[in-house]
Amino acid sequence: MAKQRLMFHTQEYRLPYLTEAKRCNRDDAWLGTGHYFWNEEEDAVAWGLTSKGRKYTVYTAKIDCEDVLDTVFNEDHYKFWVVSIEKAIKVLSKKTYRKLTIADINSYFMNKGGWGTKVKGIMFQDLPSNETISKVLGFYYHKRIQVAVFNKEIITNFAHHFDGDA
Repeated sequence: MAKQRLMFHTQEYRLPYLTEAKRCNRDDAWLGTGHYFWNEEEDAVAWGLTSKGRKYTVYTAKIDCEDVLDTVFNEDHYKFWVVSIEKAIKVLSKKTYRKLTIADINSYFMNKGGWGTKVKGIMFQDLPSNETISKVLGFYYHKRIQVAVFNKEIITNFAHHFDGDA
């Protein structure tokens, strides 16, 4: 897999255009606080249409994936990811005695695992459930891949790509 990847960042429309990726701080973000990029332009557009309001903007950037945990294309990274999550669940479940949230797991990784410094980002495939994006009813053969960048030094050539309208 290429170390440098052209990827897509979606934000609500605003002027002036952004000069760097906006960091997501939401508690329910899949991979915690980070700068999120889509692997495919069509996924960036779909995100703009469903999550960013009537108007949105898509940006491009090159992401250096050398120190990104690649849970999509690298089998060893994927196995490490699964074992790490299961370990976090085991440790946190003993402390909380409740069903864990994404925020719990991400906080554990960033605070206890040092992933914010050791791992510069995570490439992840989520599982969409929106029938409008599937070309075959109930069959999601197209991976919807994101990268959460924790260290913005691996983001270069950030630029406005286009504006979209819902």
